Amino acid sequence: MEDPNPCRQSSNCIIHCFSIAGRILLRQLICPIWFDSSFPYLKVCRQGRLTTITLVRFFADFLSKEKAKHESIRGRIVTEALIDLPLGFNVELRRSTLLYAATSIGVRIQEFLDRPILAALCYFPFRPHVRKVLVFEIGNGVLCSSLLKIQRGNLGITVVASEHSYGCPLVKFVGKKIKRSLGIEIQQYGIEFTLLNASCEQAKNVLCSGELCSVVDVYFLPQKRGVQMLPQVVNMAMLKRLNCRWIRKNIKQCLSKAGQVSFDAVDEVVLVGFSVGIPDVINTLVSLFPGKPLRDDLHPGTFVRERANLLARLSHNETMVISADDIDRVWPKF
Repeated sequence: MEDPNPCRQSSNCIIHCFSIAGRILLRQLICPIWFDSSFPYLKVCRQGRLTTITLVRFFADFLSKEKAKHESIRGRIVTEALIDLPLGFNVELRRSTLLYAATSIGVRIQEFLDRPILAALCYFPFRPHVRKVLVFEIGNGVLCSSLLKIQRGNLGITVVASEHSYGCPLVKFVGKKIKRSLGIEIQQYGIEFTLLNASCEQAKNVLCSGELCSVVDVYFLPQKRGVQMLPQVVNMAMLKRLNCRWIRKNIKQCLSKAGQVSFDAVDEVVLVGFSVGIPDVINTLVSLFPGKPLRDDLHPGTFVRERANLLARLSHNETMVISADDIDRVWPKF
């Protein structure tokens, strides 16, 4: 499978493949959703000032910008939308909030597309013996495994279980060492957690520049009497192990949710996302599912979006396609 973006310092590098996920988690922790009288709110920076808005307003502003972009390209007024969601995002709070937000700008959400099912349908029908399909997605901040059940005779597809993992494994690894040494949850310290993420990214960049090893500096941590927290030394092999272990853990947790104790329960694997073509990712999947087909017949990085756009074009009204990935990337940051 051809790498769509060979740049080493990108989501298509095993070292950086969870960097976007780390930034998204950082933003969500620094700017969390909070509730007042059951209504969700969040804080945003507007014209240099911190202000509170409803989550509906935030989504409405986002959808309005996407609507304007679509209309400038197509030259037609958008009246409907298809929302492409990974299962980890497809929860009642997000769906209902998006529905209210779309209505407020004069757009009807035609359908919420469950991305794993949409991906599997692109390979439908499956061979007669195929009963369980794992849709594995990695890239653009997403790590999600979903186990799907194929009904006998290819009469339908249902989601049995799904696992969505967040954040950067290196940040989590160093965070655990900080907790053991200093007794603090680094994620609860906004400035320090931001600096830890930056330090981890700097260490990754040093390794990808050709250095044999690098360090995650922790100079910004609070001091504790009698305890010295040393910088974490990292190398390429260590980061590869961390990231591949993160992938294995995600898949194993998905199967456990479905009551499956063996990877043999999976008949085929459908690959989604720009990062699935990384050799270390492929090798990890091959080791977990030896002899099982890894379906990448279609371009893993684009085929879900292409199918969603096709569904939009088949609509009688002008319809835009929105991805939850885009919403994550515009989450407020300070």
